[in-house]
Amino acid sequence: MPAERKKMDSKSWLDLAWKILSILVIPLLLWGVKLEISQAVQDTKIAQMTTELAAAKAIEKGVSANTITLGRVEEKLDATNRRLDDIKADLRRSLPPM
Repeated sequence: MPAERKKMDSKSWLDLAWKILSILVIPLLLWGVKLEISQAVQDTKIAQMTTELAAAKAIEKGVSANTITLGRVEEKLDATNRRLDDIKADLRRSLPPM
């Protein structure tokens, strides 16, 4: 009888282990699905952020080009102002005093 009881005990342990493992399958599947969904959401966010980054870089290039152009315009305005000052001074010298 004790040998039979050992077999039953080991068989009942195997049954218990099998039941526990079977119960754990559903939460593991749910966890796996949740991970897949999280990864898909992150992939979508990464793609969106990559697109936004490309747009921001394009805007930055435009701003940089405008900054350079603005610097050139300022230089031309300064040169024009100096030239106008010179013309005004020449006119004042050339006019007879009143």
